[in-house]
Amino acid sequence: MRPSSFVVEKRKYNGLLWGHYAVFALQQTPTRHAFWQPRGTYIHRNQGWAMRRDHLQFFYPDRWYAISANYDEHGELSHCYCDVTMPWVAPAAGAHAFQFIDLELDLHADPSTTFRIYDEDEFADAVIDMQYPPAIRQGARDALDDLIAAVRRWDSPFAEIPLVLPRADLHLLEVNSPTWRQALGALGMR
Repeated sequence: MRPSSFVVEKRKYNGLLWGHYAVFALQQTPTRHAFWQPRGTYIHRNQGWAMRRDHLQFFYPDRWYAISANYDEHGELSHCYCDVTMPWVAPAAGAHAFQFIDLELDLHADPSTTFRIYDEDEFADAVIDMQYPPAIRQGARDALDDLIAAVRRWDSPFAEIPLVLPRADLHLLEVNSPTWRQALGALGMR
């Protein structure tokens, strides 16, 4: 049996679909869900595109962000792209899809502890256009501040993101095989 696949729907606060794509489940714990998105994964949005590099995606139940770890052609962590989101709700048992609500703010974080904030203007527009309530505005800003503080120290959640991929075929491995367990162990996921 191969890893479970999910369709991820990225939506805006007003419910509009930004796009969707597939991921493969690697690990689900009470505090973090890790997914694999291999190069070639097609992103269904507008004209769409295929991902050129491998990614690990991390969703955190009840946290206001999701992190996509982007790896270069050698399997080394290039950067993390963080979406500030509504608190994420894990998919129900047996589900094959889940969604998250994007709140426009984004953070590009490098393992060198440098970062860039993206889309503050889009966030400001969305606050007005989609009528974000005060609690949503504050939650988004607090999440961004928490992520920035973590990047500066390369602390949790970034410290738990693997710096190197052990292999690029995780979606083809047999779950619970020795090779699967070895790959997850190399990723720090037991």
